[in-house]
Amino acid sequence: MEIARVTPGPKETKLRTLFLKYLAAFCLGTIGLALLLALIFMGLLFSGVVLPADYAEKQVEDVKSRLTAGQEVRLDLPSALYQYAKYTVDGKLLEHSLSAKQSETAWKRMENGQARGYSFLYHYTKVTHGQEVYIFRYSLAAQFNLEPLRRLMPSAELAFFVLFCILFLLQAVLLASSFGRKLARKMSGLQEATQRIQEQELNFAIQYSGIAEIDQVLRSMDQMRDALKNSLEQQWNLERRRRAQISALAHDVKTPLTIVRGNVELLSETEQSDEQREYTEYIAQSARQMEAYIKTLIEITNTETTASYQPVNLDLKEFIHTLEAQMQALAAVKELTVEVHFVGALPDELYADPGLLERALMNVIANAMDHTPAKSKITLSVEAAGDRIQFRVTDEGPGFSPEALKYATEQFYMGDPSRRSNGHYGMGLYITQFVAQLHGGELHLANSQVTGGGEVTMEVPVYP
Repeated sequence: MEIARVTPGPKETKLRTLFLKYLAAFCLGTIGLALLLALIFMGLLFSGVVLPADYAEKQVEDVKSRLTAGQEVRLDLPSALYQYAKYTVDGKLLEHSLSAKQSETAWKRMENGQARGYSFLYHYTKVTHGQEVYIFRYSLAAQFNLEPLRRLMPSAELAFFVLFCILFLLQAVLLASSFGRKLARKMSGLQEATQRIQEQELNFAIQYSGIAEIDQVLRSMDQMRDALKNSLEQQWNLERRRRAQISALAHDVKTPLTIVRGNVELLSETEQSDEQREYTEYIAQSARQMEAYIKTLIEITNTETTASYQPVNLDLKEFIHTLEAQMQALAAVKELTVEVHFVGALPDELYADPGLLERALMNVIANAMDHTPAKSKITLSVEAAGDRIQFRVTDEGPGFSPEALKYATEQFYMGDPSRRSNGHYGMGLYITQFVAQLHGGELHLANSQVTGGGEVTMEVPVYP
């Protein structure tokens, strides 16, 4: 497996430098926004759309001077920026644009003889003409010249401040979003490298981000990738040598073992005493066991070689009928009953290696028959589960022990010593799980809630 070297990336920038750039842009944007709104406000003042803050005060002073001069004055003009209340000298309300409560408050505030007063947001001034007293209330704030705008937004300054706050928040959101997107783009190389290393896909080129802190992590990940690559290569070479040694040893031992077994068979045909015949049988039995061991070793080596995986589109129902025929043949020895159930709408074809799949399922079926009492029942259930097929084998035996549920799929696990006498060496479920995983599926062990016996489910996808 060849690993692409990391090529020099662009000039690196510190993460804090990138952050400071955005912060500077945010500050400059805020200052620019404030200046722009100030210029717009000044333009509206010069054009007369917005009236100056002392406009209402000048209106009040003009009305006061005219009242003092005895002129007839209309106080409730639409253009008036003030509110007023007209009283008799003893405080009886005659006319007002203030509400009755506001008029009462204004009289109490000004009845001590002072000509001017102030409360929150509003200024008050009083003028007496003959037997009539006028109190005016106004605010020193810029206001819009148009009455509809003035009624909607009494203070132009407050309206511009609210507008500034809205634009300020909008700017903050846009800059934060831009910074987040840019940082995410810079982090994409790191995320891709992490995912590929996790999946052990080590033949890829690391993409530099241009951010010093991120690139430093990427360089560390590159070193980790090299170390992982070397470790995987060593592990693979060791495993390959182990398999080769096992295979070579097994084939080398077969020849002298065949000679031993042949000579034992010839020896058993000669005249022997009872004691000699017993010893000869011991030798023959041991030779047969050794042949079974060697067969198991070769089986392990061949099973773990994924090059033998040759999937095709096999006819699912025909495949199941083949399994059923083999089950019937095996079941006849112990007078077992075999049942095959189809659950759901099964597809016509299954993409799998027919040889490996049949071998894996027959391992499960044979194991179930070995642990099922005579004249009981073995059930094979084939169920469509979404885009997967489940082959479920259920027996009526004693079921799996808690220890077996954990370790039965491991190599050479011998939870039940009696299996050894049947020619099993703890490889059946291990091989079945390997074949299931080779097809992209899974193997599940459980005890049936119906029969109490073992329940082994092999689940494989219909298509890869």
